[in-house]
Amino acid sequence: MAGAYVGRQAIYDRSMKVHAYELLYRRCGESRGAEFPSGDLATAHVLSDAFLEIGAQRLAGDVPCFLNLTEGYITGDLPLPLPPERVVVEVLEDVLPTAAVVEGVERIKERGVRIALDDYVHRDGNDPLLEIAEYVKVDLRAQDRDATRALVEELRKWNVKLLAEKVETEEELNFCMDLGFDYFQGFFLNKPEIVEGHRIPSNRVGLLRILSKLLDPMVEMKSLGELISQDVSLAYKLMRHSNSTLFAPQQEITAIQHSLVLLGLRAIREIVSLIILIDLDDRPGDLVTQSLTRARMCQGLAERVGYGDPSEFFTAGLFSNLDALTRVPMERVLADLPLSERLAAALLAGEGKMGAALACVRAFERGDWDDVGFGGLDEGELSDAFADATAYSQRLFTGMAANIAA
Repeated sequence: MAGAYVGRQAIYDRSMKVHAYELLYRRCGESRGAEFPSGDLATAHVLSDAFLEIGAQRLAGDVPCFLNLTEGYITGDLPLPLPPERVVVEVLEDVLPTAAVVEGVERIKERGVRIALDDYVHRDGNDPLLEIAEYVKVDLRAQDRDATRALVEELRKWNVKLLAEKVETEEELNFCMDLGFDYFQGFFLNKPEIVEGHRIPSNRVGLLRILSKLLDPMVEMKSLGELISQDVSLAYKLMRHSNSTLFAPQQEITAIQHSLVLLGLRAIREIVSLIILIDLDDRPGDLVTQSLTRARMCQGLAERVGYGDPSEFFTAGLFSNLDALTRVPMERVLADLPLSERLAAALLAGEGKMGAALACVRAFERGDWDDVGFGGLDEGELSDAFADATAYSQRLFTGMAANIAA
């Protein structure tokens, strides 16, 4: 299974406390800078790996994440699923201050995202960006000391915080301190490190079906939730994303539908679009198929007995293989999801009615008929629930296979 890799480099304040981390594209755990044929695709990988696979909390704790954006993301041509309170967007030095760029930066800022100008080069037309920006990053390797002093003097006219980057010696740090820089970044202070996560395989055809549904102006949350529930990977990522500080204070989530309401259609459109940009497996694996069968059977058992919310039982079955899919212990996986206590207890320890439903489904899978039982249902009702769940998975993936072959 492919891993998720993001480089991060600390940014320090004048007291040498970590103020933020810059997120960097990395491939296969490389610690050095990585080349990529497309800046847009590299940005897509960083966005997906950082915020959908690894999680902002694990990457940066409670401090912000600085993230480079290409012009395509700034002008709105590409999806941008960012948790606003966690991100500082860096406008790259090769992005010219055209009307479209300035308008795009203004839109991003209106969403609550802070703006930084990366590797700043003074040029005509920069004034609108300087009015919007909160940070300006100055590359110490881009000019000599006198030019750096002159640039800092020019930037003092604006209400921006100055960040010295590529600080590689103690003497350079002292020079920047004396010039009044607010923040510092570079190899002398901290070299980039790699944070690794695991990707759950997803199904591109299923994602495209969901995206087409999202583009329907008459789409209903209920039907959308049913479609998203068929993709365990996407459901997991959406629920993780809904636990960002965007929704502080955090709320317990009991079902996919609840997560959709919190995120809203715009965020869901952006997340699905981003995932489609990443190279995903075209066919779901046996674990995903099994997860869907479990989800449907758990839901069916709850409906037959009249227990609680059947959609919560569905979520329990859907997420029952997350540890195997991510190759991470279930306890660690669930730490990134805002699940209700009873749902987490069912997944971790098989507790409660949902835990009993999962135990019944697993007994069916193993053929341990002495352990098959739930809520007083007779053998025929249990067999019907299992047959319905199996048929559900077969119908779903037969349709997907037909779409792939078409």
